[in-house]
Amino acid sequence: MAINAVFNSSKEMTVGVGLDASNVGSAFAGTYTQIETDSITPPTFNDVRVERRGGATSGIMTSTADHFIYTPGATIEGSVSGFLTDELHAILIPAVTGVAISSSAYTVDGTTTSNVTFQHNDSSALNKTLTFAYNGVGGSGFEDCIAIPGCVVTSLTLSGDPNEDGGRMKFDASWTSRTPVAANAYSTTALTMGAYSTSYVFLGDYSVHSQIGDADVLLKSLSLTIENPVVFGGFGGNGTDGAPMTYVRSVPGFVVTANPIVKYDTTLDGLWDLSRAATTLASPAFEISDNADPSAGNRSFSITDGIITEIGWDEGDYLGLSLAIKGTGDTSTSLYIRHA
Repeated sequence: MAINAVFNSSKEMTVGVGLDASNVGSAFAGTYTQIETDSITPPTFNDVRVERRGGATSGIMTSTADHFIYTPGATIEGSVSGFLTDELHAILIPAVTGVAISSSAYTVDGTTTSNVTFQHNDSSALNKTLTFAYNGVGGSGFEDCIAIPGCVVTSLTLSGDPNEDGGRMKFDASWTSRTPVAANAYSTTALTMGAYSTSYVFLGDYSVHSQIGDADVLLKSLSLTIENPVVFGGFGGNGTDGAPMTYVRSVPGFVVTANPIVKYDTTLDGLWDLSRAATTLASPAFEISDNADPSAGNRSFSITDGIITEIGWDEGDYLGLSLAIKGTGDTSTSLYIRHA
């Protein structure tokens, strides 16, 4: 048999995302918001796989009959990174925070003792579950297209550098699902993707107001990470074999971390001592916005209270300070994100 002479590019692979259709765990059925990807990790199916050697059929090697695979109740995981757009911001931020938008903003109360919970087959919402769609090369002859419903975004990193990619911000999202997907779910039919958006989010959109510990700073680059894990409780939700009954967010906890690199000067020299004492920074611990009042602007990201967990030099064109600032839940508005 001759070797197939067609060679394909990794750039032919596409990923899209959409809200679960009507109910948690039901696959989105419309036109997916396509992601201008940087890297793609295909879905990982954590099926139970067991080799049970024994019986008269086994020789010196395991036979096919010795292999057991069980899929109900197995989690599915994946990740994708790419350019952040207005459309993706509106999908990914509520999905990772578990908070619904209100007056163009998302507010996380770090003082609450109540975890966000919802049920399998509840009415779908952006702060609950999404469907991620993967088209491999796509089209006829390639059985590599699949949609994974019931996905909870457990980690989201937003990053930006004014001197890279035209200042456009990027994201890196990780998701997990326990909604059963059949073993023969891969298809040759490509899922419908919308065109790439040009409504990019730029780090410069937040450049009017940048503060660390209530002090104005010059931002060189930035990485912001929100981690909000999920626990799948119960089994057989809504009569679906293997689906969870309940989704519980923020177990063991909700974590937000800002990793800015800023110009070093006398405004920030006191941070060295603060980092050793684990003293809470003056409020806001970290804040970027297009307005001195974040709630009055169109683009804002604010961590009200936080401590420095890492500090070091950044030796670039000019001396900078590299920081890790972990948000703390000392006030009801622990994390505020606005995108109008």
